[in-house]
Amino acid sequence: MSKSKNKKKTSLDLKNGGLLLEELITSFNGKTNPFRCFTSEQILKATKNFSESQIISSWGYFIWYRGVIEERPVSIKKWSTQNLSSFTEAYRDISVSSQMSGHKNTLKLLGCCLEFDLPALVCEYTEHGPLTRDGGISSGVVLPWRVRLKIAKEIANSVSYLHSAFPETIIHRNINPTNVFIDENWNAKLSDFWFCVAIPEGELYVEDDVKGVIGFVDPDYYWTMKVTEKVDIYSFGVVMLVLLSGRAAVFDGPEEIPMSLNDHVAEVMEKGGFDEIVDKEIWNGLSGDGDLVLRRLQVDAFLRLALRCVRYKRVDPVSSMIEVAKELKLIEKLS
Repeated sequence: MSKSKNKKKTSLDLKNGGLLLEELITSFNGKTNPFRCFTSEQILKATKNFSESQIISSWGYFIWYRGVIEERPVSIKKWSTQNLSSFTEAYRDISVSSQMSGHKNTLKLLGCCLEFDLPALVCEYTEHGPLTRDGGISSGVVLPWRVRLKIAKEIANSVSYLHSAFPETIIHRNINPTNVFIDENWNAKLSDFWFCVAIPEGELYVEDDVKGVIGFVDPDYYWTMKVTEKVDIYSFGVVMLVLLSGRAAVFDGPEEIPMSLNDHVAEVMEKGGFDEIVDKEIWNGLSGDGDLVLRRLQVDAFLRLALRCVRYKRVDPVSSMIEVAKELKLIEKLS
């Protein structure tokens, strides 16, 4: 390697290492679960120089690549420096991911590489990758109802842990299907913690710029810029509706006019409907009338909980993600 390239790598390593340490101190008083530092050579070799053939998923802010390091399959996240509103978000992603990695329903952070303009994340590999916008998987295999319910329950557990396991309540602010990875055993793993913000102890909210994906942003947050637990509860409710309907949060309605899934569900509910919301694939695999009755009980309870999360008509809103996780566990037991 040339001296100039080596000098640049060392400079980036020092800069990124300092900024990451600063983020860790700010967020968690310097406490972190151990993770490795990988070299740029390891990352480039694993991704075949960030080859398109290795892409798992691609977004405006980052690209996920598959790779192999030391005979272990991994997922590698490379940031785009062009679209980030604040580069500190990349360091926050590592900071919070390292704290969350102990939870079984979080995409485990194995380490990072500090030798690029922004640190690349190295995480565990998941067989099915992230969910698509409509709550499916990239292979096109239709997810059965029990898997959709399992995904919702497990992500609710992960978000509940994020909200309650640390001295300050941490709000994700970017809960949507594409941030949920699915492993070979259909276990769900929450990822992408770069929009996370902490609510100081003793406070009910923190004010900050609106962050998130269209269709998943809490309207109250949008208008007040106040971040509370309700921000994640709302987003999670939309994820539940996506899993239930098989539609994206914003989809092409009549005459291909973009339509909000929330608005669609509200319209159907106003007409006293139900079946129009539910993906027909959910009714597959039933062996008799008894199974159908139980499935309808589950699906109805799931929909009612989702509507409470998105505060439909603001009737009996959900108070916490812990409540959501407990209710989903009870719904699962109905089968």
